[in-house]
Amino acid sequence: MNQKSGRVACVDMEFGHVYGTHRALVMPIEVGAVIYDPMTDRADFAGFTSRYDIEVEVWLNTTDALGRKTGVVTHVVNPGKRRSDLAYDPGHRLDREGWRAARRTVTASFRDLGEFMERLCLQEEVERFAFFAKNMECQALDRAGFDLAPYRCTDLQRDIRAALQMKDFLSLDRSACIIGFGTDKGAIRSNRFAYAVPDRYLPSIRPHSAVGDAARIFLLAREFYTGTERFLSEAETYLTRCEGEETSA
Repeated sequence: MNQKSGRVACVDMEFGHVYGTHRALVMPIEVGAVIYDPMTDRADFAGFTSRYDIEVEVWLNTTDALGRKTGVVTHVVNPGKRRSDLAYDPGHRLDREGWRAARRTVTASFRDLGEFMERLCLQEEVERFAFFAKNMECQALDRAGFDLAPYRCTDLQRDIRAALQMKDFLSLDRSACIIGFGTDKGAIRSNRFAYAVPDRYLPSIRPHSAVGDAARIFLLAREFYTGTERFLSEAETYLTRCEGEETSA
């Protein structure tokens, strides 16, 4: 993210499995982006939420204070009705007509994703993309008919693993702990950076919201690419603390 790199969009997507299909059908239900202009040091926010009346399963990791995974919770949401409190029955199955309707909705949701990305690139003059664990996002964009070939794409998770010479990947939750990600007075903050968030997006700045995770990816990229040695030092301190807590447990 230097001054010669052009506008970069840090993108995250949240997916849901259509309830009653035994996880056979998956669709994007949220897309979030933070678009950074290195010439002005400005961050703009964008987001898209599915509007379809369909029930989907959402699987989320639970974490401790250090961002380490402690478990997984499952809940059912209906994005069209803005319901997130629906009971989950693992034995629920759609009938034949339910499957047909679900397939139509899934197809429409990917079409919406492609249209959103086209508008984003046109309006924001995006030249590059930054993802965190980009495989699922790239597969979704391919299915949506959005061509990533003209853009340089960065996978921040892979770059961090290579820099730390780790065997395993760090999660976004753990990486956010390293940089001290948080919110305060209408802004997102990390150890060295702070950027204002438009009021309409403030409620979405939370883990596992697409806009919230795009914000975490953005500040992680700022911390990592503009001060790699400092980031590596902070990461080593964090990892040592984790090891110390595991030893004393």
